[in-house]
Amino acid sequence: MMIEQSSSVDSSMISRVIYNFPNKSLKVEFKSGAIYEYSNVEQMVYDDLCKAESQGKFFNEQIKNNYDHTQLLIN
Repeated sequence: MMIEQSSSVDSSMISRVIYNFPNKSLKVEFKSGAIYEYSNVEQMVYDDLCKAESQGKFFNEQIKNNYDHTQLLIN
């Protein structure tokens, strides 16, 4: 069973996303270098983010203010 999956995305604001399946956590690394971890994110949300036409727009509308988060790295 896969524990974590990292995906590079084609976005002007996001560099990559890392999803942890057992913890349902989503780490988002931004082009600025900042990294945030979002809690209790369902796998379907991660899948939809990776498939979205605009990952930045999807992130802003579906994830940003809808999940508890922790800032892991400030750049």
